[in-house]
Amino acid sequence: MVGIEWPLILFTVLAGAGAGLLVFAGIGEFLGVGKKPRFIAAILALILLVLGGCFSLLHLGNPSNFMAAAANIFSFSPISLELIFLGLAVIVAIIYLVLVNRESSASKILGILGIIVGICFAYASGHGYQVIDIRPAWSTPTLTLSYALSALALGGFLFLAIQAVYKDEAAAIKKVALIVLIVTALMAVMYAAYGFVADLGDGSVLLWVGAVVIGGLLAVAAALLAYMKGNVSMIYLGLLAVLIGAIVFRVVMWMAGDPHVDPFFGLGMEQRGLLIPPQ
Repeated sequence: MVGIEWPLILFTVLAGAGAGLLVFAGIGEFLGVGKKPRFIAAILALILLVLGGCFSLLHLGNPSNFMAAAANIFSFSPISLELIFLGLAVIVAIIYLVLVNRESSASKILGILGIIVGICFAYASGHGYQVIDIRPAWSTPTLTLSYALSALALGGFLFLAIQAVYKDEAAAIKKVALIVLIVTALMAVMYAAYGFVADLGDGSVLLWVGAVVIGGLLAVAAALLAYMKGNVSMIYLGLLAVLIGAIVFRVVMWMAGDPHVDPFFGLGMEQRGLLIPPQ
């Protein structure tokens, strides 16, 4: 029986948050955000991306699985795209750090690249599950978009928290908060859409309470108050709510579908593009 794959949950939450943070560091380049918050955001994004990647390796476990993934890196299969965009995000974050520290105008170019690779990784991390049609509850674009938007919302609230800690200008915080509000609202809608289209069985109540209400509606309310009132405590509340929702959504996803089908060490792994060599 398949259990909840916590290494993969932690991988997509942590690396997704890092990718989202990289996206907002890039956005900050064009919104008048101060150097210090952008610099700290890039450092934290790099840490989260690498830490998330380590959890991904823990899931592969067997060295033969890791070698198979490496050998198929340029197959452009779902799992290879995850690894490619993860690697690109790490490289962009490192270069961006150097350029921001030197106050180089080229940091805007890297900011754009950060937005692109961050969004691509956030999307790829969910799409890798959508292609596994042996689990019908996964085979829906609402799952992929929920993954992507939750990663961006996490990154957005983290960026707001960094701005608050380093006392960035109120006008800059307000601009970022508006984008975070939009992303979080879209995420809440997508969580609800997934709840309507997927057969979640016993996990349905958990999704609606933990993801839609706490991770979605509560986070939207927090983002709205942060935008309208500049309430710093709402930033931290929103960050906690989005984190809870992101974890709950992924737990429910793993609970859904046929519990007797192993989606990673059978046909599912082949669909993701990781072919395990014969023993």
